[in-house]
Amino acid sequence: MADIVFQPTFVHQEFVDGPDGDRVRADEPNGFNARFAAIESDLRQLSTVVGQIDDAVDRRGTGPAGHVLTLAPLLQGADGGSISWTITPGGAAQARDEDVYGQLEVTLPDNVQLTSFRVMGQVGLNVVGLSVSLCRVRMPGGTPEVLASVSGDTDPFDRSADVDPTTAVTATATYRYLVQASLINSGTTVTLAAFQIAYTSS
Repeated sequence: MADIVFQPTFVHQEFVDGPDGDRVRADEPNGFNARFAAIESDLRQLSTVVGQIDDAVDRRGTGPAGHVLTLAPLLQGADGGSISWTITPGGAAQARDEDVYGQLEVTLPDNVQLTSFRVMGQVGLNVVGLSVSLCRVRMPGGTPEVLASVSGDTDPFDRSADVDPTTAVTATATYRYLVQASLINSGTTVTLAAFQIAYTSS
């Protein structure tokens, strides 16, 4: 968008009193008609500029607003005897030399468009069994449906996955949302530092 600029044209010239000073006139370059016409022109220009600003503000306010929700990976274990992730003093989730599983309940606004899911962490070499997914579960009791999933196999890793637009609009009266993280025995330490969910709202 082009810059919105107001450039006034009226410059006041002082009248001079006294016998040799200015005489009050309607015409001439320094007369009242010319001065008021210049002021009127500036006011019309200012009105146009205010209209341009108003249009720009309206256009800016009609688009969707982007948001990012950052979550500490405070993963909890599930029933059935699975080994859960260990939560470090810094709030990261960590595992080593074992199969682990954990999930994190996520509170999302209703009727927003999920766009991407991001996972950051650290893994050792040759880790291929790490999977972290953003899911939804139909209430009252359904099977988790994966909305986006990432894996980590570099040290450090920072991976993002787009959410399928057909399942991206949140419906909190119908679904619960959660993050699931599983690791097959890796033989090395794996750390999950943070999750991020990006979404837009109207």
